[in-house]
Amino acid sequence: MIASNPVFSAGKRQLCDRAVATVGGMILCLCLVVWMPSRATGQQFLEYPDTIFSGEVSAEVNNSIGRCRQLCDERSGCVGFDHIAATNICRMFATVTSARVSRGSFASARQAVAGYGEPANLPEPPTTEPRQSEWLHNGSAMILRHKPNSDGSSEIEIVYDVPKAQLLRLGIRPGSTLFKGTLAEGTLVGNARLTSSRCGIIQYEMQGLFDPASSVPFFLRGAAPKRGTDCSIESWSTEGSNANLRFDPL
Repeated sequence: MIASNPVFSAGKRQLCDRAVATVGGMILCLCLVVWMPSRATGQQFLEYPDTIFSGEVSAEVNNSIGRCRQLCDERSGCVGFDHIAATNICRMFATVTSARVSRGSFASARQAVAGYGEPANLPEPPTTEPRQSEWLHNGSAMILRHKPNSDGSSEIEIVYDVPKAQLLRLGIRPGSTLFKGTLAEGTLVGNARLTSSRCGIIQYEMQGLFDPASSVPFFLRGAAPKRGTDCSIESWSTEGSNANLRFDPL
């Protein structure tokens, strides 16, 4: 049974059904108290085996660890709980100020406890190792390298794996970069490289929508340069294959 507590009582509603009956001249009133939980958050709790907390206790429950976790998860004001093995009492906390070792007990919190050891289920940090996928672009096999950043964006580089014969004659080799840019919130922005045997390499900005988890074709579009006989840029065009790069999954 949940103990009476001003903090925890804020999450209750009282529904009082009064049944009036006469028994020996007495009036009976039946009042039913129903606890209406908040929506479950589903947030992962950090686990501390052999631990109990100190802080502001909002409720005490004589129940299992699993039930205590569920109750705390359903209350947005519950920041953590502990289960004391010796008494089978589960305490829910409005604030957790510290933790200490208690063999056989168990504690869990929404946030790591400052100044205490690491939780047993500390999430793995996001990987920063580059991932690769294979694509087909205009007759050449390509490799897309995807390296996540700590801020949630990613560095994207698209290189030639097997260039088609025409590009080999221009000096493009396996590993040559076609595009390099940054992916943020589904939009990929960066610079493509246009190679000419006479004028060399020129870069120009391209962008498009890209989802690393998807395996559907994607496009990079922009204004591609057109060079004159002296290799200077005469104009820019959004038409043609250089301005519309298509990539199909292999």
